[in-house]
Amino acid sequence: MLGTGLGAGDSVLIGFAAKSDFILATAGEELGLSGLTAIFLLYSLLVARGYRAGLALRDPFGRLLSIGLASILALQVFVIAGGVTGLIPLTGMAMPFLAQGGSSVVTNWIIVALLIRVSDSARRPQPEHAETGIIAPVVEDDQ
Repeated sequence: MLGTGLGAGDSVLIGFAAKSDFILATAGEELGLSGLTAIFLLYSLLVARGYRAGLALRDPFGRLLSIGLASILALQVFVIAGGVTGLIPLTGMAMPFLAQGGSSVVTNWIIVALLIRVSDSARRPQPEHAETGIIAPVVEDDQ
């Protein structure tokens, strides 16, 4: 249930397991079921917040961007978890924020940054014209 402890797993004997697709198996061995549950809850929280930000947006491009980026993260986690458990074939994708890989980590942080930016614009109130009560589109100045 609680695993062997951080750094106390036997996956270092295999060599590639701690740095490849099998990072999830290594995390499961070291953190146990409770640790894997916490990891999956964090991923689901990130994906759910991305979907929520997408649904709160008013412009269609931002909505599609947010839901698409959240879906990319969800698909990566699903494919790696399914591949490690043997439900689907392994694909060579990296587990977001866990697996070693420079371009994967940079790409995932860019996805998170875009989701934060979209979420921020979803929370801003839309200004109204005082005379007519019509909601005007938000125009941001880059000054």
